[in-house]
Amino acid sequence: MSSSDDLHSERAIKLLDIVHDLHGADKRYPYENIPFSSNEDGAITLSPSLMAELKKDENQDLMSWAHDNIAKLFK
Repeated sequence: MSSSDDLHSERAIKLLDIVHDLHGADKRYPYENIPFSSNEDGAITLSPSLMAELKKDENQDLMSWAHDNIAKLFK
């Protein structure tokens, strides 16, 4: 695995851990209550609770990565 693959995997795991902490107890998750929406153009809007977590200092490196990759994680 290349270092970019490792970084992608690490970010995916970290983001999914955050999402699980926020939504894992919700019986509708992940089928009805996913932590983002997308418009017709494919632009991603993250849920307010997820945005709040990603704005924390320890998670800021995930902000743009989450916008670019979160939809692929939930396909």
